[in-house]
Amino acid sequence: MLRKSAMWARVPCAPAVEIAECSLWRGLNRCFPQRSERGETGLLILTAERLALLALDRDLAALQAGSRSAFFNAIAVMHEPLWPPAPFELGALDWAAKNLAHDPDGQGWYGWALLANDGERAPPRLVGIAALIGRPDEDGDVELAFGLLPDFRGRGYGQGTVRALAAWAFGNGARRVIVHLDAEDAHAARTLAESGFADTREPPYPGVARWVLERVASRESE
Repeated sequence: MLRKSAMWARVPCAPAVEIAECSLWRGLNRCFPQRSERGETGLLILTAERLALLALDRDLAALQAGSRSAFFNAIAVMHEPLWPPAPFELGALDWAAKNLAHDPDGQGWYGWALLANDGERAPPRLVGIAALIGRPDEDGDVELAFGLLPDFRGRGYGQGTVRALAAWAFGNGARRVIVHLDAEDAHAARTLAESGFADTREPPYPGVARWVLERVASRESE
């Protein structure tokens, strides 16, 4: 398990998620010994029922943009030949690295690695990647994007990701979480609907659907 000095939030989760967390912590300490020397133990990790969600910081974002193999080694996961998964492209990795270099306190707003584990003897695998597209704007709106590797689609990981990140965004000042997706992507639409999002029926572009989840009053009063 992660040390208490790390920033993390927990809901009941499977042992496989705890295995992924332990491997992640060991890998980071091995690849970034200077983090411990500087006293930097404040990783931001959320856990859902079957997932560990790691917020990229400037070190990890730069590593992912510069060397995917080194990034996989740093977080102690299997190397994935297809990375990043759609709809993300390589430019998105550079975007995250540049934004975190300029906003080093913005951990959580520029990229998340999604990890799971299929068994104790197997190393954790990256399920996919997600991003809140920057800090909320003046209206409190923030955009969310996520992509899963083909092996993990249709297995509930998308819903766990969306719910965890929406809750985190609301807890950190967002008022609305917005997702844009291919209007023909019925699977993603179902994932969003089951997570409480609603289709605005106001497409920003032809062929693109806009889904929104608003912070409820009970959250605002907390």
